[in-house]
Amino acid sequence: PHASHLAFAYQLKSEHGFEPYYSDAGEPSGTAGKPLLQLIDAHQIVSGGIGVIRYYGGVNLGTGGLTRAYGGTGKLALTHSVIEPYVEYIKLKLSINYNNLDNYIHVIHSMNGSVLDKIFDEKVNLLIKLPEGNLDKLKARFPMTEIIHSL
Repeated sequence: PHASHLAFAYQLKSEHGFEPYYSDAGEPSGTAGKPLLQLIDAHQIVSGGIGVIRYYGGVNLGTGGLTRAYGGTGKLALTHSVIEPYVEYIKLKLSINYNNLDNYIHVIHSMNGSVLDKIFDEKVNLLIKLPEGNLDKLKARFPMTEIIHSL
């Protein structure tokens, strides 16, 4: 059988805020993609989407039936999905002493961060990515660290 409609909705987070979008895929306006977008909003999904394929079986559902069918199928898909929490990351440049490098890297990884780059000069300059909520923890753990700037 051939799919009659592939309706979808998604929401992306960008520097301008949230950017939602949906497509009714040829169904009457607001009956397919819009209920999927409402589910995304209700589940507070950031940078994710839902797609539903409908195979037309010869029965006209009407606008209410279409809305319930797409919304219900999307809800069922979300029920069986693992939704990971959204984490906002920040990038930082740190200037540290050589003898502290291993300790810093261990702590950064333990805070779910990562080292993006290392530049060895008079000191070691690290470019790191860290969950935003862990910045104060990093500052408390290493109060004398020179944070060159946030990116």
